[in-house]
Amino acid sequence: MPKVTDEYIADRKNFIIKCTGEILREKPLYLITMRDVIKKAGFSQGVIYRYYTNLDEIYVDFINNHTANIFLEQKIDALLSSEEAEKIILAECFIVMGEYIEELMKSVVGKTFFELTVLYAYDFEKRAAIFPKLKFKQSLEYTQHKIVEYILNKVEKGIFQPQIPVRSIILFVSGFIDGIAQSVVIHTTEDDNHNSEAALDIREMFQTLAKAVISFLEV
Repeated sequence: MPKVTDEYIADRKNFIIKCTGEILREKPLYLITMRDVIKKAGFSQGVIYRYYTNLDEIYVDFINNHTANIFLEQKIDALLSSEEAEKIILAECFIVMGEYIEELMKSVVGKTFFELTVLYAYDFEKRAAIFPKLKFKQSLEYTQHKIVEYILNKVEKGIFQPQIPVRSIILFVSGFIDGIAQSVVIHTTEDDNHNSEAALDIREMFQTLAKAVISFLEV
């Protein structure tokens, strides 16, 4: 029996991911089954399960394969090391995060991520197993961590003087972003004519978030 090369395995997995992308354009994520993927790919059940144990593993590869070239983390690092005024830097960080989400939402990849967020909203075991593997999620969490780190540093130096406890500000930011994710899902389950409206909402919501956080930190 000929040796199965890494290239052969990668080609098979890429084909499965391509087929999954086509299915995601045809029906919502929560209605998709492994049987749909098997039928679309034209493989036997045994072949599919040779490469992926379940749909979640396919979704992780699908999302990651389409988000590898989006450099949110580099943009945030550049902003946080710039010589701009602290308020401008903080506002720009939130705006860049909004632009990042907006860009992804133009494709089925972003829609898939946010649908997964809603699907596993209360399944903490699934979230803990899947989300840390997603580059998109890693980038957003990295950004939030760096923003919080920046705020704490400026508070310690007396540059920011929070009007409410810093912990409350952090919880507010996290809750706000989660709420935006929920809102995006609602918009993207509608027809394509509403997608531009959803993108505009994202930009405006992150601008509002930036203004709110800055107002919490000013004297």
